[in-house]
Amino acid sequence: MTRRHLLSLLAPTPRPWLLGANTAVQGYGLYEAIDLIRRLDFPVIEIHPMGRPEPTPKAFPGFRFDELTPADRRKLRGALRTFQLISTHLPYTGLNWLSPDPAIKQKAIHTIDTALEGSAYCGARLAVLHPQTLSSEPFPPRQAEYIELIRRWADRVHKLGLRLAIETGFPNSVDAFVSLVQAVDHPQVGATVDVGHQGRFAELIAQVQPEDRAKPASIKAYNDTTLEIISRLGPKLFHLHVHDIDPATWVEHKPLQHGFVDYPRLFAQLHAIKYTGALVLEIGGAPLKMPTYLRDARDQLRRWLTPN
Repeated sequence: MTRRHLLSLLAPTPRPWLLGANTAVQGYGLYEAIDLIRRLDFPVIEIHPMGRPEPTPKAFPGFRFDELTPADRRKLRGALRTFQLISTHLPYTGLNWLSPDPAIKQKAIHTIDTALEGSAYCGARLAVLHPQTLSSEPFPPRQAEYIELIRRWADRVHKLGLRLAIETGFPNSVDAFVSLVQAVDHPQVGATVDVGHQGRFAELIAQVQPEDRAKPASIKAYNDTTLEIISRLGPKLFHLHVHDIDPATWVEHKPLQHGFVDYPRLFAQLHAIKYTGALVLEIGGAPLKMPTYLRDARDQLRRWLTPN
């Protein structure tokens, strides 16, 4: 073995994960948000098959596939062509796919079906599904119905060439969420871990009082919970939403300025499970500040991902 070859084996290898950003930029139009993410040199983009392409106050830009003309569809697909990877965030506002009212339930199912069709048309390879919350009844009695619907969409995404990633948030415990993903038991279905969606998990509520949120032990407990989900999901972790969290309030989707999320530990855990997905930024803020927030977050993530 030559010295040069030995040094190449010992040299640090950059982490393999692609960085991306979400078009959830309030005050932007859809194409303005797409152009911003392209200009910032993100190889991954996540779009919303919901909402409106035009700038809309207090709303994220997006599209409704069944309302686009053929020319509009071609324009959108062309605008996304330069990205290495496209993902979508499926509709979630005002939907109830577990409603006892058949009309409400069917409308919700149809909305997701249409968004999946639009995702495939745009060239997406993964769609993020917000779990349907149950606020007034326990989850276990409805789990079979939940699983049946997700498997239905799983079969649909398989035909469309997509994967489906259930996002953390509900059920609101590590055990229940991981068990749901495993119970669906479909090769096209995995999970999206959002680093900011664990604040209401039973494990943390039992450990941390609201007034203690900013304490180091509380922040560590939060990060421990996220890492436990990642560890237990293993190959079923398909996708990640990344950002920062306000230590005092645990409000998520903040610029990477607080140091709340322990990204070095997170990345080590991703290596341990051989994660192969993307890291997609979901950052909120004033429209004029978003280019700076996204650029700074991109640069910070690149520094963490490139070994010294």
